[in-house]
Amino acid sequence: MGESRHRTVQLHLAASVPFLPVVTQFVETVSGLFGLAKPATLKLALATEEIFIYLCHSVCPGKTLEMTCLDGLYDIRVFFRFPARELNFKGLNVTSALDFKGLNPASADECSGALDQMGLMIASRSVDHLQLTVEKADRVLLGVTKEKTYPRIAGLFSCPEAPQRLTLESPDPERIKRFALLTGHLCADHDLPAFFETPGKVADMVSSGEYQCLTAMDQDREIVGGILFCERSERIIQFFGPYLFHRGEKAATGQALLETLLGKVARTKALGLLSLSGLPKALEFSFEPLGFLSYRVAGRATVERPFFFRLLHEDPGGEVWSPEELKAWLGGEYDRLVLAREIRIVRDMGEKRFGSSLFAVEISRERAEATLRPLWPGADWAANVAGHIRYLWEEGLNNLLFEVDLGIPWHAELIPILMDRGFQPALLLPFAGRADIVVFQHHDATES
Repeated sequence: MGESRHRTVQLHLAASVPFLPVVTQFVETVSGLFGLAKPATLKLALATEEIFIYLCHSVCPGKTLEMTCLDGLYDIRVFFRFPARELNFKGLNVTSALDFKGLNPASADECSGALDQMGLMIASRSVDHLQLTVEKADRVLLGVTKEKTYPRIAGLFSCPEAPQRLTLESPDPERIKRFALLTGHLCADHDLPAFFETPGKVADMVSSGEYQCLTAMDQDREIVGGILFCERSERIIQFFGPYLFHRGEKAATGQALLETLLGKVARTKALGLLSLSGLPKALEFSFEPLGFLSYRVAGRATVERPFFFRLLHEDPGGEVWSPEELKAWLGGEYDRLVLAREIRIVRDMGEKRFGSSLFAVEISRERAEATLRPLWPGADWAANVAGHIRYLWEEGLNNLLFEVDLGIPWHAELIPILMDRGFQPALLLPFAGRADIVVFQHHDATES
């Protein structure tokens, strides 16, 4: 993919509360230098303060930890890397609330623990995204992200005539912004990603090196189509489009953009292409349909959203983890998509689970959609799933999705709990995580 333009600044220090002013100054100064607005900088600094205090008190007191502040161009990310064998990040769940029942006010430990969880609650509500990864040698990477704010721009554009001649190119930032404006105005539908409403953000996404853009130009240098793409994982490229703007037959323009994309992807390690935002009808025959998700938004008819996949090289095979309840469904999908997988069965054999689970939640209010992803296992899985369903419904989010990575055994252990609480398997996304990802949809949310 593109060359990364990320800038990073690192800080190494002990997990000790007297260093808190250093942490605060570090985040505020670096975020300001990286262009994050003052209000967002203060929220990011508050989140990192609370997480640092929690690490000092409850996770790795006195141990050396590493902090990294990364400029993503369109966002700022702060990472903590620290040693830990067990974690209790319950307070980072979006559903967390302090429960004072049974709390002994005379117990300093209980009161301190409650205050620490309150700090994590503040942190989770101050940032836009959470990330947690377990590395080798009991090292944990916890990341928080604050997105930059961009103006929403509306434009009035007319469709150009069918092009007499096409030129495909990687556009400069001004043409990237125009491509985003054209897409947002002429291709507005339920599947269109929200970032196309902020052209400046799209330009920065491409400038960061995480995304690439191709545009089709006519003989007058007018943009008549475009496509955006990025690495979803090391083995899969996710693309958005092609979006086509001219009058008349559009199949040739879409095919030209797709072939140019394939030429660029061929130089990477990617094994396939993934479309999660719709395809022009003329291109659907080039892809395998993965299925549909059904979306219901208040005041609108239910919309079926299609997903597509294309294998670029011979499938290398691999292993995935699944409970018995999902094995038949998985086998059917792998047969249909001609993917070779060894399905390893996970079973509850009475082993003890510890601590509190943690789920990340990505919300799209325009679609009344919430996507949950497991970050940390725990003994409270069933209650945590039920709590998230209840909370998200109360927020008016009646399209609930849950992504499970079949390359992580403990993710598979969650599946029976999800299915018991109304989630059903809807899509298999090949190579989209450590292995394949299954997207579960909560059917009570769309059918009730």
